[in-house]
Amino acid sequence: MKRRWTDWVLLCLILAALPVLAILAMGLYFARLMVNPPRARLYKTPQGDGLVYDDVCFEASDGTPISAWFIPAPGDGPRPAVAMVHGWPWNRLGNAGDSLLDRVTRPPRVDLLKPARALHDAGYHVLMLDLRNHGRSGSSPTVTFGHDEARDVLGAVDYLTRREDVDAEHIGALGYSMGANAVMFACTETKLIEAAIAVQPVRPVSFANRMSSDLMGPLSKATLRVAQWAYYRAGGPLMETTDPDIVADRLYAAIMYVQGDGDPWGDVPNVRRFYERGQEPKALEIVPSTHRFGGYLYLGEHPEAMLAFFEKHLSEQHG
Repeated sequence: MKRRWTDWVLLCLILAALPVLAILAMGLYFARLMVNPPRARLYKTPQGDGLVYDDVCFEASDGTPISAWFIPAPGDGPRPAVAMVHGWPWNRLGNAGDSLLDRVTRPPRVDLLKPARALHDAGYHVLMLDLRNHGRSGSSPTVTFGHDEARDVLGAVDYLTRREDVDAEHIGALGYSMGANAVMFACTETKLIEAAIAVQPVRPVSFANRMSSDLMGPLSKATLRVAQWAYYRAGGPLMETTDPDIVADRLYAAIMYVQGDGDPWGDVPNVRRFYERGQEPKALEIVPSTHRFGGYLYLGEHPEAMLAFFEKHLSEQHG
């Protein structure tokens, strides 16, 4: 009888420990993604989609090495250019779909070559870059969800202005999620970005809460505390200090926001707030979606709004 009683006690202790172990494991996994995520593979090149390109490297404004593809526009003479900035924890192609997070959430593949093709065919040079800590670019201590990554965008703009085939007076940017945040921060540091599109930018604290709640349910608060503790211990900045809402009212560029209406991780009211606080010229596109990735896919599947915005604010006829 005593042996049976102790076995039951041991079993109860093990069962009680399982949620704690799950919280620690998931919290530390998300902390790893927040600090320095595993590098997603570049599973194809623009050549596979019939696009000529060059492998290029340049430095971010703080000297971090940045790797990119430059896809030249058709035609001769200097042409407008658009820098494309991916989200977290992707690379210049989008999401490879083979990370643990992808296997759990099963998102559709976001192929950023689709909007790149639309921009190219419309007469724009396209620069597809890997942000620091992603793809083949250099590393920095932690991901900052757009704040420090803005230096990569500034480096991309500097690179484009030094190319003879680029019209330096007509440079745009297209950013997704963390990349959208990075574009917003960059647009407060330079007037060289004439027009920008921010696809589903996020307030980091809100995004972390909503994403963890969607994925972890009742374990989300504890999991998030573990992840944030580890992130801050690794040197990550307070998320409140990397909130693009801080700069939404002082962007130099014309700005268009794109947000999916069914996004469970982002927040339509937050993006509306960015838009309402901003100065003209500005635009807001709330697009139909049933998940976070519907907003990411929208411009690749429906490039008309993107092309119309850049035609109005970035074309050689503009300005």
